[in-house]
Amino acid sequence: MTKSTFTLIAVIALSTTVAFGGEWILFSEELPPGADLALRGDSQFVVSDSQPYHGANHLKRDFATYGDWAWITGIMNLNLDLSGIDFDTAYLEFYIDGGTVAISYLELRLAGPEWDPDFETTSVRVDDQPGYERVRVMLKDFTGRGANSGVRPTNLDEFTGGTGVIDRISWGFGAAGDLFIDEVRILDAAGGVTSIASRPVPAHGEADVSRDVTLGWAPGQFANTHDVYLGTGFEDVNTASRQSPPGILLSQDQEGTTFESAGLLEFGATYYWRIDEINAPPDSTVFKGDVWSFTVEPYAYPIANVTATASSAQPGMGPQNTVNGSGLNADDEHSTASTDMWTSSGAQPNWIQYEFDAVYQLDALWVWNSNQLIEAFVGFGAKNVTIEYSVDGETWTALEGVPEFARATGSPTYTADTVVDFGGAAARFVKLTINANWSSVAQQTGLSEVRFFYIPVQARVPQPVDEATSIDVNTDLNWRSGREATAHEVYLGTDENALALVDTVTEHRYVPDPLDFGTTYFWKVDEIGGAGPYEGEVWSFTTQEFAIIEGFEDYNDDDNRIYDTWIDGWVNNTGSQVGYDVSPFAETRIVHGGRQSMPLSFNNEESPFYSEAEREFATAQNWTLSGADSLSLWTQDAPSDLYVTVQDSAGKSATVTNPPAATAGQWTQWIIPFSDLAGVNMSRVKKLTIGVGSKAAAVGGGAGTFYVDDIGLGRPVP
Repeated sequence: MTKSTFTLIAVIALSTTVAFGGEWILFSEELPPGADLALRGDSQFVVSDSQPYHGANHLKRDFATYGDWAWITGIMNLNLDLSGIDFDTAYLEFYIDGGTVAISYLELRLAGPEWDPDFETTSVRVDDQPGYERVRVMLKDFTGRGANSGVRPTNLDEFTGGTGVIDRISWGFGAAGDLFIDEVRILDAAGGVTSIASRPVPAHGEADVSRDVTLGWAPGQFANTHDVYLGTGFEDVNTASRQSPPGILLSQDQEGTTFESAGLLEFGATYYWRIDEINAPPDSTVFKGDVWSFTVEPYAYPIANVTATASSAQPGMGPQNTVNGSGLNADDEHSTASTDMWTSSGAQPNWIQYEFDAVYQLDALWVWNSNQLIEAFVGFGAKNVTIEYSVDGETWTALEGVPEFARATGSPTYTADTVVDFGGAAARFVKLTINANWSSVAQQTGLSEVRFFYIPVQARVPQPVDEATSIDVNTDLNWRSGREATAHEVYLGTDENALALVDTVTEHRYVPDPLDFGTTYFWKVDEIGGAGPYEGEVWSFTTQEFAIIEGFEDYNDDDNRIYDTWIDGWVNNTGSQVGYDVSPFAETRIVHGGRQSMPLSFNNEESPFYSEAEREFATAQNWTLSGADSLSLWTQDAPSDLYVTVQDSAGKSATVTNPPAATAGQWTQWIIPFSDLAGVNMSRVKKLTIGVGSKAAAVGGGAGTFYVDDIGLGRPVP
C-alpha cells in the first residue's frame, strides 16, 4: 500500500537535525501557539490551545475517515538521528485522547525518506474514556517490511537509505472523531523501560466527585504493584514517599488498580493523588507517577431555573436580574451597572418573590446587595428583611433568625456578603419583604443577585445515565444517595407507569438479574430516612441489542491462530481459506469493531463447488439467555449466496440463506431470527458454519474474499 492512497495529510516542517541524548520532545512547548501547518484537503489537523495536556500546544485531528481508513502524517522532515541509542530500551511515547469515541484501530509508523512506511505497530488502542492516555511503544516491537522486525541498528540503515535518520512519524486511524495528540517523544531509557500509571478515574481536574469514590487507573507497562498517595495538599502528595510520615501513603504494594478510601471524603474539598508503579523483584524499582486532582461534591447545590417577580421595578432593572447571573464574573464579583440589578420603583415595603421548578430542601441563600456606584451615598440596598417560604404558594412560614443584610461596597469586586441559613426547610416559593433599606431618604430598594442552595435528598446521578442506550444486560444500577438516606427502595420494570419494588438496599447499588436484550427499562429509587421517604425521579435505559460471541480479537500469529479455531478447506475439503498465508493471519485493517476480523476466501469454481468455514464449540452454548431470539453477524464484500448453518449438540441443524444486499466496501449486518433456525435447540449450540454456494446444487460459482466480524446473539430493539 502506498501513501498516495490517503488524501488527508497534515505536515509540520521541523527540519532541525537532532543529536539523540536521553529524550527529545518532538512537539509541545517547542511549537508556539498558532504555529502554521501545511494542510491538504478539508483536514483540520491543527495546533490548538484548547485542552492541552502539558503546555499550550497539541495536535488535533477532526475529520471523517477515508473510507474505512484515515492516515495522518503528524510530523515530517524530522531528520532525527537514531544512531547510538540502545534499541533494546528505546521507545516512542506520546499522549493521546480520543474523547468518548473509541478508536478501535491505531497504527504508528516510523518511516524513511520514501512514501512507503518502514516500521509499524498495531499494538496501540485508544479507549472511549475522556482524558489523555500516555502511550509507550518500544522500538524493538515495531515490525519492519520483509523479514526484519523491530527498529535495530542491523536494519535501520536498510529502511533509511543508509542515513540512520528517521524522517517521519505517522498515525493511522480506523474510526472518525476528535483526537488529540501531545508531547511526542522518543526516549532512550538505559536499564529498562517502564510506564507510569495513566487514565485516572476520576479524570484529572474532575469536579462533583462522589464522597465514596473509587479511584482507578491504567497500570504502567511493567508494573507489579502500586503505591497510592492521597491528600488535600499538592505539595504533600507530590513530595511524599515511602519514608514520609503516615497519612498520605494510603496503600503500599497493592496488586489491584483500584482504591477505596476507608472513610467518606470531605464535602467540597479538592484532593490530590498519585500512583507510583513498582517493578517486580528483584529490582522493585519505584516509578513516581503524575499528581492528579479532583474536587468532591459540595454539601448543597445551587438551584437553577428560578423565576423572580417583584412588587415593582425600574425600567431595565427587573427582578429576573437577581437570578440570571447578569453582572457576575467568573470570580462571582458583581458589577456596578444598575441594569444588572433589580431596583424597585415604589414606596416601602417592597418585596421580591422566587419560584423554583420543584420543592427543594433549602440549605442557604447567598445575597449580593444592591451595588450601584452611588450605594455608599444613597443606600438602595436591602437592610431589614422578612423572609417567608411556602410549598404551594398559599401557606407561608416565616423564617426565623434572618440576619441583617450587609451593605454593598459599590465596587466591581463586590462578592456575596450575606448568608441566610434555611436549615433544610422545604419550599418551592420564597418571598423577601424589604422593610428597610440602607438609606435615610430613598424609598427605592433593590438587590444585585441571590443564589439559593438546596440539599439533595432524592436519589440522583443515575448509572446508567438517564435514557442511555446499548447498556450491558449484566449492568449494575448505581446512583448518588440523598443526604438523609439510610436505605433505598429500588423500583424496576418495563412499564414506567407500573414499576415494581424489586429490593430495599442499604448501599447505593443494586444488582438486578441479567436483563433482556434490546429492552427499554424504567427505574427509580425512593430514599428512606430523615423526613422521607423521598420519591425519586423515573429514569430509563435501553439494553444492548447483541452481545459478541465471536469478535475475532483473541487470535494471534503464534499459539492461537484464527484458522485453528475456524476450520476451512484445508481440513473440511471445501473451497474456503480462513486467514492469510502469512502473518498477520487475521485481518487488522478492514474491521467492524475491535482490532481484527476474519478474512474468508472462497473458490467455488472447482469441486465441491461450495466453501465453508466452521467453528465447533468445546462445550454446547446457550444462545437463549437474556431473551435472545436472533443471531447477528457483520460482513463486508460478502457474496449473495452466503449462508449460515447452526447445529446443536444432538446433531440437528438448520441453514439460513439470502443475506441482505451488501454495498461494496461497507459493513452490512445480517440479523437471523432463531425462528428461521427451526428444529435446532438454541440452548445447546455446538457448531456454527459460514458458507458460500450450495451443497445441493453442484454448480461452479465464483471466487473471492470477504470479511466477517462481530458475531453476536441478542434481540433487536422493537
